[in-house]
Amino acid sequence: RLYRERSVAPVHVLVGAHQHCVHSSFSVAVSTMLRILARPSWPALHQLANGTSSGPPLQMASHLMGDVHVSSKFMPVMSSGGVREASQFAITNAGVSQGAGGRSSASGITATVFGGYGFVGSYVVNELGRRGSQVIVPSRTTDIKTQHIKQMGDLGQIVMLNDFSLKDTDFIKRAIARSNVVINLVGQRTETMNFTFDDVHAEWPKRLAKVVAEAGHVERFVHFSDIAASPDHASRRMRSKAAGDKAVRELVPSATIMKPAPIVGIEDYFFNAIIHQVSYSLTAPLVENGAGRVQPAFVLDVSHAVMEALRSKDAAGKDFYLGGPEVLTYRQVYDVIIKTLRLRTDDTIPIPAWLARLMYGPTDWARRSLPPMPMDSWMFSSDYVEEVLAPKVVPAGALGFDALGINPMAVTEGLPIEPVRHFRAGGYGWGDMSQVADKVPEEIKKYYNLK
Repeated sequence: RLYRERSVAPVHVLVGAHQHCVHSSFSVAVSTMLRILARPSWPALHQLANGTSSGPPLQMASHLMGDVHVSSKFMPVMSSGGVREASQFAITNAGVSQGAGGRSSASGITATVFGGYGFVGSYVVNELGRRGSQVIVPSRTTDIKTQHIKQMGDLGQIVMLNDFSLKDTDFIKRAIARSNVVINLVGQRTETMNFTFDDVHAEWPKRLAKVVAEAGHVERFVHFSDIAASPDHASRRMRSKAAGDKAVRELVPSATIMKPAPIVGIEDYFFNAIIHQVSYSLTAPLVENGAGRVQPAFVLDVSHAVMEALRSKDAAGKDFYLGGPEVLTYRQVYDVIIKTLRLRTDDTIPIPAWLARLMYGPTDWARRSLPPMPMDSWMFSSDYVEEVLAPKVVPAGALGFDALGINPMAVTEGLPIEPVRHFRAGGYGWGDMSQVADKVPEEIKKYYNLK
């Protein structure tokens, strides 16, 4: 019953027994279970499962269960002194960690990840799941769209909470009730009929931070912002993110704020948007001929940064600016995409900033007043124009990947650029079919955009 109710402690009890079964013998596992069940405080676990216990969930579970003494020869995770490490993360509930560190282990973390089924969020959930963490993912969508998230952890370790609403404080309290880690990845690129930038980037983080501060049992709070967030930015989106950062820092001073540059990955909204512009659109408008500077980061590096921040007590209360090793102009980014796709023509058109603002102003109004439009791109917005004009690079002296011990990958080569190659019109190995199929009828070339 406790497991069905997703109580934290019984799961770790079973994981501990499982470790004994694998590494020693069945009799050791049985004896361990009997020792735990024989504890006089076992009925208190029922209070924990029913929500009537008073202290922090995982710390309470650690207090009730105590330390399960296991011979070190069965535990491969060792410190330099030969003593088993209680936990690989900088949290206090060390007594409930168990295992070698894989998906079937117990990291001691129960994390609520808001925005966990989005682009970056899914990678963060996977990093938590592969280390044996329990992850709660609030969701506004259907189970069919989030089924891949459940496979990122061991059986029952990834829990989806449906009917999530940014304005439902009771839901937020329920979502973090048994978590010692809370991560906020909620954000939007354009405004809609239902949500403005302030709703998502300012009011929502403030509401979440207030609940976290009042809860008292959340040990680590990680909030995602943007590398260019500033109260003085010309973009309303960046100003709203800065307002959210300020609220989080005031309400939860120990929060870790991640400020990534545009993030690159298979499902990203940066490279993919450029690919569709240069490959499938008639033209690709380039504001001020792409003079703005950007420092893109790879999504795996960003998700690793979250894990390293959780491991380090020194990361609490600090801001991290996550930019890759390359500082590029937008013109250079477009050139890299065109070269990787092996396109023979360059359909980019330089446009001045004033013209871009004039063109995209009506689309901003349409997004706020009408249902989602087909073939819409977040790059066709006045806020995007302001963002590309200002640099999106790591400020001098700011903490970045290096402060977390991460050597980030360049996005113009290797694994980060690999997904772009699959968009080549003639296939992964060929590229532009016009080089090998000159006799293809013009209407077919036009239909498949074979330039």
